Amino acid sequence: MSTTAVVRRLGMALAALLIVAAVPACAATAPASSGLSGRGKFELAVPGRPTIPVYYVSGEHATRNATILIVMHGVERNAADYRNSWTDLVRDRDVVVLAPQFSAADFGDAEGYNLGGVGGSDAGEPADVTAGSYGYIQPLFEAARDRIGGEQHSFEMFGHSAGAQFVHRYVMLVPDAPVSLAVAANAGWYLMPDDGADFPFGFGGGAAPVFDPALAFSRRLVVMLGTADTGSDNLRTDDDAMRQGATRLARGEEFFARAEAVAHDDGVAFRWRVQEVPGVGHDQEKMARAAAAVLLDGAS
Repeated sequence: MSTTAVVRRLGMALAALLIVAAVPACAATAPASSGLSGRGKFELAVPGRPTIPVYYVSGEHATRNATILIVMHGVERNAADYRNSWTDLVRDRDVVVLAPQFSAADFGDAEGYNLGGVGGSDAGEPADVTAGSYGYIQPLFEAARDRIGGEQHSFEMFGHSAGAQFVHRYVMLVPDAPVSLAVAANAGWYLMPDDGADFPFGFGGGAAPVFDPALAFSRRLVVMLGTADTGSDNLRTDDDAMRQGATRLARGEEFFARAEAVAHDDGVAFRWRVQEVPGVGHDQEKMARAAAAVLLDGAS
């Protein structure tokens, strides 16, 4: 055999070895075969409850240990639109976005979705805060983690408008949920963290669920407010809501100030913060861009 032929064969053998060696390295960083690559929809079944659709999008570099971000839709119950708003934001990231949809047919009005169906009983028994829509969030996180073959111990949350009502109440009422960071953007009204108003506007009255300020305030919550969110479209204007402020911006400022005051009076750690987004009104796409800097880039 000629010297040239020997060199050629050695080169081919070396190339084959390099390809074989490279395959495990690629497999170690690729997402599990889960059906959560790209974008799409799956059904989430929680035993004994209505099945809900979940719209998802994964970043092009998403791995099995990707950040899991749960995005809560607004009053229009348009989870696909909310998912779409995050598609470009996570395109080059190691992130999986999940947008569950809670239909009006199965989850009624604000009480069934935003408020999680939470209320005390006439007998004054503690409310089961996960009996309604709040009870879908941790199963959703666990289902997504299983689908991608991950080992995540926590997830992040974003909600705008009615979705922000959901998120801030979830942090307050289910404070042991494994939420590492949450952003509640432009909520229409709030569950105030004191007994200055009856539930669901505050923790006064006999129907209020249990609230643990030390545990709730130890969670990382960002109250995000568009400085131009001062209109009245689709804004609750009954007496209880108006006592919180005349606009979404004013109500958010009041909510954060009262939370900070309660934490100070109780002498407990306070990990919440408020962030204003200059010039932005009631616009979930623009607020999502601001939230991405906080949730995905760690901006303060």
